[in-house]
Amino acid sequence: MEKIFYPKSVMVVGVSPEEHNLGRNIVENLDRFGFEGPVYPVGREGGSLNGRKIAPDIEAVEAECDLVVFIIPARYIPDAMEKCGRKGIRFAVIESAGFAEYGEERRELEARLCAVAKKWNIRFVGPNCISVMNMQNGLILPFVPFNPGGIRQGCVSFVAQSGGVLVDSVRLFGLENLGFSKLASIGNKLNLNENNFIEFLTADGDTRVIGLYLEGIADGRRLMNAAYGTEKPIIVLKANTNDASRKIAQFHTASLVGDDATADAAFRQAGLIRVTNMQELMEHFKIFSMPLLKGPRLALICRSGGLGVMVADATYRSGLTLAEFSDDFYAAVRKNVRAGVIRMTNPLDLGDVFDLNAHMEIIEKALKEKDVDGVVFGHAYVSNTEVAPSEKLIEAAGELSFRYDKPVVFTIVPRKQDWFAFKEVTDFPVFSEAEYAIRALGNSYRHFKNLKVHAGREKKIPLFARPEEIDNAVSATLLGPAEAYKLLQSAGLPVADWRVVKTADEARRTAAAMGYPVALKTADPAILHKTDAQGVVLNIASLTELEQAMHHMETDAFLVQKMAHPGREVIIGGKVDNEFGPIILFGLGGIFVEVLKDTVLRVAPVDEDEARLMIDEIRGRRLLGAFRGRPPADEEALVHCLVSVSRMLYEHPEINNLDINPMIVGNEGEGCLIVDAKIEIVG
Repeated sequence: MEKIFYPKSVMVVGVSPEEHNLGRNIVENLDRFGFEGPVYPVGREGGSLNGRKIAPDIEAVEAECDLVVFIIPARYIPDAMEKCGRKGIRFAVIESAGFAEYGEERRELEARLCAVAKKWNIRFVGPNCISVMNMQNGLILPFVPFNPGGIRQGCVSFVAQSGGVLVDSVRLFGLENLGFSKLASIGNKLNLNENNFIEFLTADGDTRVIGLYLEGIADGRRLMNAAYGTEKPIIVLKANTNDASRKIAQFHTASLVGDDATADAAFRQAGLIRVTNMQELMEHFKIFSMPLLKGPRLALICRSGGLGVMVADATYRSGLTLAEFSDDFYAAVRKNVRAGVIRMTNPLDLGDVFDLNAHMEIIEKALKEKDVDGVVFGHAYVSNTEVAPSEKLIEAAGELSFRYDKPVVFTIVPRKQDWFAFKEVTDFPVFSEAEYAIRALGNSYRHFKNLKVHAGREKKIPLFARPEEIDNAVSATLLGPAEAYKLLQSAGLPVADWRVVKTADEARRTAAAMGYPVALKTADPAILHKTDAQGVVLNIASLTELEQAMHHMETDAFLVQKMAHPGREVIIGGKVDNEFGPIILFGLGGIFVEVLKDTVLRVAPVDEDEARLMIDEIRGRRLLGAFRGRPPADEEALVHCLVSVSRMLYEHPEINNLDINPMIVGNEGEGCLIVDAKIEIVG
């Protein structure tokens, strides 16, 4: 990756002196941004460009070269890559489109390209991408012309699967007066994918904040491990969220868990911060360019009472709280009040304080408060005479934020002619909408808490790849109750005493040996929802009731099972996700699981700490505790079951879908019992 962002020399293939030539734009971008290494333009028509000779062919360039950029028709690229391999060029960026994004018939072209790259050990970005940008050395490789006047260097790096999103981000950076360090468009990511870039950027000294725009994830577990291994915030805008591929599912877990829900849960598990649109992404970049929010308590100071109310609402929505001001703080504010109409509360309405120098003093006084972790300042200037003082106030807010190591969100809605002047007065970010800013502040605080939780703790999630014979399987099999229960028991999981029988006589003897009460169920693996098919009779207390149940149940085989002790019903589920591998689901179970949908997800396997977090996150968490005279559930036994199921899912890649529903969690000390389970395997 070092050679991708820091090449000493660059070859651009597809250049002509024609005005609208895309290769020409690449060469001129390098010149405009001051790239100091040699640049070698190549184009079959030859000629010259801005004093450089355009070589007619790659092999005509005699000099050694670190990085080649292709902007030629897709069908010519494998042969051109072959020439680069012979010349010793080992790094490339393929900006050309025309591969599999145009249709499946282009897969063969992609295969040829990958074969050539593998032959010569060439690592490449793309194809179908805008390319990479590095503000540190002027390496600006997009075929879109950029102007250095509207772009500045900063601490944010951004990787986007879409070239259009990358171009939009450059413009948004300029509009928000944000600087960036490195940008990359990765297109079809046939060779280098987002994980290669993220792993590089987490170690990059010039990058403090990382952004990602993805439509698909190459290896979700590798991405999670990159997040576990860095203190830098990674903010993800994940598109392509419609679970159109999710059809009517046979398993509760499959019906509850779409691809996007899995990504959402995995991001939270690893501490990745998810946003939903470009504006929210930019607001997070701005918030994370300030000091982290190290506590939940905000001081809200506004020149409008109505704004203060809205900001307070946004604070609570974001999981933050209002700070308690000291008497000393209120005394300092009173010194600047003219008519004495300000209520001494948080939010604080400064409508009666017209001296903007006093506003600076109040911001500083708030930052000095030990019970204040951050400040939101809602500014409104009322006349032309306040424009210049407002600019000084913005500068002061930035200086104070870094001096006291606390974030200051400065919001303002200026007149049209003043907008860019306010934004450009300093590198310190200015916000027009408090809602997005405070939501990002909430994520700043959560990121800070994650850093504390994981400090000094080596946390990784094991990578996962299904064996080829399983991955290529075209059919799936539902295990019968006997095979399913044996598999669960082999993983150390508790299953209620059971036996599959064929005849009424076997059922009678089995029930007598187990002792009543028992349950009678159909053992037909094709019947997934036994209750709906009248395939379950519970609490059979006698031989007579057993015979009646068998008479009314249409099945070729019966499952006789010892009735479990009373307890709370939960579901533990699992499935294999295309991007993250095995995942585990937990929630309140029984027949209402799809109605209540009170479930949480994790990428498997999980440890005991993660299992306890899963239990704590469901909305019905109180039902597992002591409640109305009822003793608490056996949570330690439940934690053990969650950990064991998660390991089983990871260690048995043939398991495609799993529902344990219900599992009965007894009172404290009584353990858990699985009373029904469905398992689908492939391969």
